[in-house]
Amino acid sequence: MEISNLNLNLLIHLDALLSHRSVSRAAEHLGLSQPTVSAALARLRRHFGDELLHRVGNSSELTPMASSLRPLVTEAIISAQRVFLNQKVFDPATCRREFTILTSDYWMRTFGPPLSRSMASNAPMASLRFELVRSEDLDRPVNALQKFDGALVPHGVVRGAPHVDLVTTEWCVVVSVDNDRVGESIEIQDLAELPWVIYADRSSSPATTLNAVIIRQLRLSGLDPRIAAAVPTFTAVPDFVVGTDRVAVIHRPEALRLQDHMGLRILDLPVPNVSLTQAFWWHPQVGRDEAHRWLRTLLREVAEQLTASQVGFEPPAADRAL
Repeated sequence: MEISNLNLNLLIHLDALLSHRSVSRAAEHLGLSQPTVSAALARLRRHFGDELLHRVGNSSELTPMASSLRPLVTEAIISAQRVFLNQKVFDPATCRREFTILTSDYWMRTFGPPLSRSMASNAPMASLRFELVRSEDLDRPVNALQKFDGALVPHGVVRGAPHVDLVTTEWCVVVSVDNDRVGESIEIQDLAELPWVIYADRSSSPATTLNAVIIRQLRLSGLDPRIAAAVPTFTAVPDFVVGTDRVAVIHRPEALRLQDHMGLRILDLPVPNVSLTQAFWWHPQVGRDEAHRWLRTLLREVAEQLTASQVGFEPPAADRAL
């Protein structure tokens, strides 16, 4: 079949179907009706002579041909974007785009205000939107990234997507200043016996919560935390520690910011390798988008400001290309 006889919108449908493995989810992602996407799938099946998606129990899986098509489809879309996006040089001063970033409340508060100020100065007609990450977004993070310009999350949460490292920081333990069950240091046994406050969004199951990056590290040391309170934001965690015998693990810069006026003590974690590298991750399809490259540059500038002005933030160990 000649390519001139094909509707190239089918490429977008194919990409959504291969990514979401579901007509309904692909339709939702594309903002189209299910019958429209079903018709596109039927046409694609006729073209390739292959089912592309086939039922396995209660879900759909890719056929071997569909799996082989995925990288080709991604590259084709990137090439098409390159053709059309490069027709005009990106100018921040005239950009009217809304940039949407997926992240936690802590990193939104840390990166969001300086990023917003920088954007207001350089691209006054552009806008910035943050969405709070939920556990379900991380089940298939590369697929989730299709809905956003990117995600501000640490290594260990997302894999298999392009990214730029921004800052490195550490986890630390916080306890109330009047917690007499904890001395000048804390041991694994103390963490096992004391009640915990943790972050858990409403979509988190207990299994998901206990697989959070820091909890995974602690469980490797034999710790099975006793959870006394679970709260839906990172920034609420210290409030549930003050005035109690509870413990929590939070980012060291946040602990340093809060310790004096909230009445917190900061203790080192009694396990090794508890640093984290915060990165900005994006879907491969937007990698060569000049507006997106500009956004990543702004994020790098904000990261440099943080490492220069706030105790607890360090430059990333490896400088990754934009």
